[in-house]
Amino acid sequence: MDARFYNLRDQEINIETLANNLVNAYQAQGYKAQYIGNQDHVLVQFKKGSDIEAVLGLQAALSLSLQRTSGGIMATIGQQKWVDKLAIGAASVFVPVLAPLLFTAGFGAFRQFNLAGQIFTMLDGLVRQQYPDVQVNPTAQGSAF
Repeated sequence: MDARFYNLRDQEINIETLANNLVNAYQAQGYKAQYIGNQDHVLVQFKKGSDIEAVLGLQAALSLSLQRTSGGIMATIGQQKWVDKLAIGAASVFVPVLAPLLFTAGFGAFRQFNLAGQIFTMLDGLVRQQYPDVQVNPTAQGSAF
C-alpha cells in the first residue's frame, strides 16, 4: 500500500469534496468511479476496463481511503488487484497458445501501477488548490509489488 499524509494542522478540508472532485475527474476520463463515506472517512473506488479486459489482465482497479486524523488527512491507496495479472502471465508461460496474454498482463500491470501515481498527483493538486502551503509527507507502508 502507498500512503501520504497531508499535514493541515488547524485547517479544515472537506474530504467529501476532494472525493467528489476525484470521481468527477476520473469519470471524465472514462473510469467507473464512486465514493462512500462521511466528513471523517471516505473510500473512493476507481476502475477502468470491461470484464473482457479483466480476463485479459488489462483492467485497472483500486481504492483510495481518505481519513481525517489529528493534524491532517491520511490518504492510502488500497491493495491493487495484481493476482489476475500474475495468473494470466503464468498461464501464458506454460501454455504457448496463450503467449500473447503475457503482453496484455504486462500492460495491465503497468496501467495499474501508473493509476496509483496519477491519483496521488491529482489529489496533491486538489489539496494544494485549497491549501497551497500544505506539507505532503509520503509514508512508507509497503509498495505496490
